[in-house]
Amino acid sequence: MESWNISKKLKSELLKKSSNIEDNSRRILFILRNLGPQRFTNLIKYSNLSRSTVSKYLSIHRKNDNVEQRIITDKQTKKQYRGYVITEKGIEKLREEPLKLKEELFIVNELKENVRKLEDLIDFYKEIGVEDAFIVHIVRIISKIGDNFFELHQDRDLYLSLFYIFYNSILGQGAFARRYWRFDESSSQKFLGYKLNLDQFCELHKVSREAINYLARFKFIKDEFGFYLIKREHNDFFFHEEDLLGTTTLRLIKDKLIDEIINLQEGIYDMIYDMDILAEEITDQLKEMGLIWNTIQEQFQLLVLNLIIKNAIEMGFLDIEREKFMEGVAQSQKLSMSEEGKILQETILDGSRIDLNLNILTLTPNHE
Repeated sequence: MESWNISKKLKSELLKKSSNIEDNSRRILFILRNLGPQRFTNLIKYSNLSRSTVSKYLSIHRKNDNVEQRIITDKQTKKQYRGYVITEKGIEKLREEPLKLKEELFIVNELKENVRKLEDLIDFYKEIGVEDAFIVHIVRIISKIGDNFFELHQDRDLYLSLFYIFYNSILGQGAFARRYWRFDESSSQKFLGYKLNLDQFCELHKVSREAINYLARFKFIKDEFGFYLIKREHNDFFFHEEDLLGTTTLRLIKDKLIDEIINLQEGIYDMIYDMDILAEEITDQLKEMGLIWNTIQEQFQLLVLNLIIKNAIEMGFLDIEREKFMEGVAQSQKLSMSEEGKILQETILDGSRIDLNLNILTLTPNHE
């Protein structure tokens, strides 16, 4: 078995998260699952635990068949060493319950402070008839965005732009209209159906189209805010990296790519898996979970494909298996079906620097 590499950025993020895992036993499994095979000395270094503590938990894990020792070949030096590897049983053990982080108390205190900052926003939503349950959902996501949101000018246009995003969220389609809108027959505001397009929303709330178009469809659709947008004809479909759909989608992508690395390193097959099929499998799983539905499945699949490639690059696929990765990108039939995917494919194959917002999906004219 060979060792495998990941990007410095991803490694730094994973080590930061592992340092916040309270359970030392699960911290070791987390490192082996996400950083790959490790020497004993590296486990001490990466876990920030004592030699005796690491030795203790490794013994327990080996006894329970969660971890095993194998001969590892360093890919760069070609030298072999004995390292620790997580087993399938260990992976299942890691998935049994959510990781408990030391920073949870800090998160609670930060949430309280954010609620205080959002008093004007909360009052505004109550005035236009948004139910408390949906306001709580919006506040929870804003708290995860953090300072990037509070640096924006807090006004009616911002609040309505954010509301437009959540009103048209993939998770909220239909359910939001049925559960969260207070419809009053005597009100001058008449509900126009389960979905409002941009023009209908602006007419109903007396807000300029330019403001919503800029904030909701451009400003928020970037990595620093974490929102994603799929455009289909005159309809917008949003989700956030921290809502149920976002966290599930990104986790499935990362898990699939980690499995790909393991398969490539183990020599289970010597050709990178078809990226189009990979996107189809992930989207099928999301549909089975009830997180997306038939009419949006194809478009969501194209966004997932772009995110697979983006995450693969961040995880170091260009360093691990550059030739096979490039072949996978070249062979994709689906990348050309979206404007962003088409540019992404051309950029990678040309060897150019990738400077492209992949939080948005715009279908090419012949696929709308």
